[in-house]
Amino acid sequence: MTFHDAVARIAGRLEAAGLAYGQGFEDAHDEALRIAYAGAALNPATDISADSDRPDFDLEDGAVSRMDEIAGMRIASRRPLAYILNEAWFCGSRFYVDERAIIPRSYLAEWIPERFQPWVVPERVESVLDLCCGTGCVAICCAMAFPHASIVASDLSADALEVASRNVADYGLEDRIRLNRGDRFEGIGERFDLIVCNPPYVSKDRMSTLPDEYRHEPEIAFAAGVDGLDFILRMLAEANGYLTSHGIIVVESGSASEKLEQALDGIPFIWLGTEFDEKAVFLLEAGQLKAARDGILQLIQSRTRLTRKGDGR
Repeated sequence: MTFHDAVARIAGRLEAAGLAYGQGFEDAHDEALRIAYAGAALNPATDISADSDRPDFDLEDGAVSRMDEIAGMRIASRRPLAYILNEAWFCGSRFYVDERAIIPRSYLAEWIPERFQPWVVPERVESVLDLCCGTGCVAICCAMAFPHASIVASDLSADALEVASRNVADYGLEDRIRLNRGDRFEGIGERFDLIVCNPPYVSKDRMSTLPDEYRHEPEIAFAAGVDGLDFILRMLAEANGYLTSHGIIVVESGSASEKLEQALDGIPFIWLGTEFDEKAVFLLEAGQLKAARDGILQLIQSRTRLTRKGDGR
């Protein structure tokens, strides 16, 4: 069997099994290609989603058996492939991952290599905070993009921080990236030129319809209340106190973007377009956050009263 034949056969098996994708791989072909690389013990450091230019070659029986084994595990367990391989890719770099942390995938990956220009002046970035850091992939990629900056990577989950610590060590960045455990800005005392955040933003309704694959990931990384705004609003209310005067915050709001814009219609969000969504990542400057803080606090208080009323309290 040739490599390309194996990819096609595995993709057919995955499609027939009715699996869900989107956890680092877009479709059955992408997953089949990565399974084939793993089975053949090849290095996927190049673009593993495009194999059309790769010369075909015959596979040894052992490689085919390993591919079939991995595909069988994926189908039988519906565990995300990234957890089976303990490997995820972000900004073209490899990261270790397991069930303790959400699988790296974020629209931020399209903007970190661009260093958020023209809104960010890279030479002025001396400090970066990665909030809700998970595996630490965003913090590590920011350390690469801003080589003179010190980085803080923070998460509420001690389990996720253990994964992040492994990745930070793998990249030899222990002297530049400090890990912090806390809810939002808890445990953080300094100000930053750049804050990046891929927070929980999945609404209650969407949580109830997530595919089985997504239920292998930590729920804390997804669930954000009835409309998906619980974390983002509180984080924005506090963020100005942790930005320098010229600081900027960049947040992935994903499926909650429309509701966020409606709830805070007076805030001039700058939406950073991405390949698949024009309104999934927003940027705000420190001055904009400062001006909007009172309005955000009032909205939070109003939402809290409605929640208590609905609970009969």
